[in-house]
Amino acid sequence: MIPNRESSATRPNADLRKARATLRLSNSAWLAEQGLREGVLLLGGASLLDFRLRVAQSALRGDLTPSYWSMCGLLVGDGSRFLSVPLSVPDPSSVPATNAVRDCAMADYDDPASWPNIAVVSFATDMGVVVEQAREVASRRSVVELPGLVLAWLGFGWGVTGQGNPLNESLGIPSAVFIETAHALAGVELTPGLASAASCPEAIWQAAKWWHQYYEEAPTIAIGTHSAGPMPPQGRYAIRQAKAQAGGSGS
Repeated sequence: MIPNRESSATRPNADLRKARATLRLSNSAWLAEQGLREGVLLLGGASLLDFRLRVAQSALRGDLTPSYWSMCGLLVGDGSRFLSVPLSVPDPSSVPATNAVRDCAMADYDDPASWPNIAVVSFATDMGVVVEQAREVASRRSVVELPGLVLAWLGFGWGVTGQGNPLNESLGIPSAVFIETAHALAGVELTPGLASAASCPEAIWQAAKWWHQYYEEAPTIAIGTHSAGPMPPQGRYAIRQAKAQAGGSGS
C-alpha cells in the first residue's frame, strides 16, 4: 500500500468545479471555453499505458477504483503549451540535457477520445514563480532525477518481468514528481496527504479536492527570493471516461 493520510475536511472543495465537456469538444477548445491559461494540468488517457498508470494509483482512492488521471503538466504562455515529463520520448538523446522535461503542445493532446479527462487547478497565487522553478528543474538534474523514473514506469507500463507498481517503492509518476518539485521550490506543498515520495496525478487531485482547509492555513515558505504563495486550490475539470478502459471512452 502507498502511505497516505486523510484530510479532516468533511466536504469536497467547492472551488474545484465540474464543467461539461463532450467528445466533440477538443481539449484546447475546452480550456479556451473555461478561460484557463495557467495552473496544473491533469490529463487522463485511454491508451493501454495510460490505463495501467490509472490502475496503479487506485490505492490512493477510498474505493480502490482506478484514477481519472495518468499525466500532469504545467500550463505556460497562453495555455496552448505545457511543461511535463511524458513517458513517450520521441528523441531519447534529448533526455540528458532536459532532465526528461518537455515543452508539450496542447494540440498533441486535443483528441478527447485519446485524452478524455482534463482538469486545471491552481495551488499558488503566483503561478509564474512555479513555472520559473519548473524550468530550473529541467536544467538541474541534481534537484530531482526524472529519467530514472521514466525508465521505471515504462518497465511497469510495458509489463517487464519483475517490474511491479513503482508507487509501492516510492517512485512517483515522472510528470507528477516534476510538478510537485517545481511547487516545492516555489514554497508550495502540493500533496500534503502523501506520506512518501510517490507523487502521482491522483495525489494532486486528492489534494485539490480534499485538502483546501490545509491551504487556507498553510504558511508561505520563502525559498530565497522565490515564493509563489499557497492558496486554497481552484480549478475546473471534465470527466468523459469515469471508468478507466483502454481504447475508448465510457461511463
